[in-house]
Amino acid sequence: MIIERDIRLPACDGVFLSANLFRPTTSSKPVPVIMSVTPYGKDKGRDRLIKFLMRLTGVRFGNVHVSRLTGFEAPDPLYWVANGYAVMQTDVRGMHKSQGHAGVLTNQDAEDYYDIIEWAATQPWCDGRVGLCGVSYLAMSQWRVAALRPPHLKAIIPWEGASDLYREFAFQGGIPETGFIPIWWRKRMRAGRNKRFDFAEDFLVEVARHPLEDPYWRSKETALERIDVPALVCASWSDQGLHTRGSIEGFCRIGSTEKWLYTHGRKKWEVYYGLDAVEMQKRFFDCYLKGQDNGWRATPRVRVEVRQAYYKHTVRHESQWPLPETQFTPLYLDAAKCTLCDTPPASEAHFAYDANHGQAAFSIRFPESIELTGEAKLRVWVSTSVGDDLDLFVVLKKFDNRGREVFFSGYNGYKKDSVAKGWLRVSHRALDPLLNRPSRPYHLHDRLEKVSANEIVPAEVEILSSSTWFETGSRLMVVILGRDAARYPAFRHSHRINRGEHTIHSGGRFDSYLLVPLVRGAIRPL
Repeated sequence: MIIERDIRLPACDGVFLSANLFRPTTSSKPVPVIMSVTPYGKDKGRDRLIKFLMRLTGVRFGNVHVSRLTGFEAPDPLYWVANGYAVMQTDVRGMHKSQGHAGVLTNQDAEDYYDIIEWAATQPWCDGRVGLCGVSYLAMSQWRVAALRPPHLKAIIPWEGASDLYREFAFQGGIPETGFIPIWWRKRMRAGRNKRFDFAEDFLVEVARHPLEDPYWRSKETALERIDVPALVCASWSDQGLHTRGSIEGFCRIGSTEKWLYTHGRKKWEVYYGLDAVEMQKRFFDCYLKGQDNGWRATPRVRVEVRQAYYKHTVRHESQWPLPETQFTPLYLDAAKCTLCDTPPASEAHFAYDANHGQAAFSIRFPESIELTGEAKLRVWVSTSVGDDLDLFVVLKKFDNRGREVFFSGYNGYKKDSVAKGWLRVSHRALDPLLNRPSRPYHLHDRLEKVSANEIVPAEVEILSSSTWFETGSRLMVVILGRDAARYPAFRHSHRINRGEHTIHSGGRFDSYLLVPLVRGAIRPL
């Protein structure tokens, strides 16, 4: 292949961005280009120090096999060039070798990306067709630029990327994330800044300054409905707390008429570079960037990976998401028995737990196998004995027919994760009447509604999408607690406001229930 490094690309304001280009030597004709933009350094893909530091925090990459030319979370040039594509990766404005003042997914970044796409499309080595591909930040940036509709952008593959920086990145349910973000900002962003230029923003300062959704966060939102190019979107059940919600939301909301959803429950980097995923990516790009009549358009729109246990799953294909046969089924909390039941308890009951160290758990055992696939929610009546607010952490767990917890792959490769998770700071419980739906609460996060000590209020907690098979005799448990359920790698919420005891109220006046997405089988208690 021909390798050109540190190409200077002019942005519209005169700033120069730095790019690497990989293209075939054997082709006499122009070829399509697959590109990404990165804040992590286009030359830093196999930086051993970075990966060593990530592993120290508990991050597990899995079995990843790529060439030494591959940028972090970017397409492998060796594979794609061998298959008749050019590959281009550019440092984001102000990072590494690109000039300018760096920010986090700013409007300027999106405009730069637009310019990069149009520049590449007019080069003699490019046939005018551009596709985007990449993981995490390299997916998030795709949402932003695709909404601007660059004329030569023909297809995108946003592989696990948040689409709402407030709800999915900085604050989960209004609770500030204080583990990953400070490490990411200090060790990856600050360390990678082009030292000749100051930052356009200090993201940690801005997060602290903007605890509610306001114009700052709205300036980073994407008009997903404006995206109209074909899209292959990946969402994982495993990366909850970072990309799961945004990937699903992006797939559902983009205006593209030709869009596909690839779901999985394993390690994100291992899957992205794995044979099955890469072959699917290639068929997609061959169709839309090369114009091949390869049958891609007949591919079922949704790939569903139904988990049974850690790295144990089945795969099937569906026509749409949410799955059309989903029956959203309420399971009512009984605080007297700590159970879930299919009918509301007639009598009121209450269960109290230490707000910082205790938990409340409610479970149901299934007499036959069932499948739960999709979004869920917990509607719960709660109160606190002290203070004026509560942080609720909700975890769905699976137990086998012998009472042993069944674990799944989780955030950043964590090996003992649960079925699904949700978060809510109760003062953020106000719902958006336009975007809220019965199976998915959508919180405004633009106001605080404090509570009084011992005041009982209803709260709806969004539980992120997942897919899990429960065998005969297995058990589903919902756990409510005031802290992170486990020590996830580089992820935590330490700015909690919990004090005293929290109390769960059920039965009678208190219609506390877990709404689950039933797809196979019938729910009734054993």
